[in-house]
Amino acid sequence: MAASTIEEIINFAIDKEREAIAFYEDLARKAEDPVVKDAVLSMADEERKHERILLNLTPKRIEFVRQSTEEDLKLSDYLVDMTFSKDSSYQELLIIAMKREEKSYAFYAEIEQRAADDASRKVFTLLKGEELKHKARLEKEYEKYVLWED
Repeated sequence: MAASTIEEIINFAIDKEREAIAFYEDLARKAEDPVVKDAVLSMADEERKHERILLNLTPKRIEFVRQSTEEDLKLSDYLVDMTFSKDSSYQELLIIAMKREEKSYAFYAEIEQRAADDASRKVFTLLKGEELKHKARLEKEYEKYVLWED
C-alpha cells in the first residue's frame, strides 16, 4: 500500500470496510438457511460500524487511539479456509468469517509495523483492534455454538 497521508490511509481503510460489507451482503443473497442469512447480515452490520468509525475519525481522535485489549483466542489459526455455498452451515459461515477477520487483522498488523509516522501507525492500531474484536466475537460464537454443542 502506497498511501502517504492520513486521509489516504483512512480512505483506503473505508474502501476495505465497504468491500467487506459487499462480501457479506453477497453471501446473504446466496444463503438459503435463514439463520445463516441473518448471521451474515449481522456481520455486514459490524463492518458498517467499522466504516462509521473511520468516517468519523479526525486527527484529534487519532491521538486517543490505544492498542486493543481484546484477547486473540487464535481459534481460527487451527481451521482450514472454506468457500461459501448457498447451503453452507452456520459452522462453515463462522469459519469463513473468522478466517477473513484473521487475514484482515494480520494485514493491518503488518502495515502498522511499516507505518511511516505515529499518526499513521495509530490508524492501523485502531483498524487492527477492530478486526481483532470482530474475530474474537466470531471465535466466541464458534466456541459456544460449535465446539460445545450438545
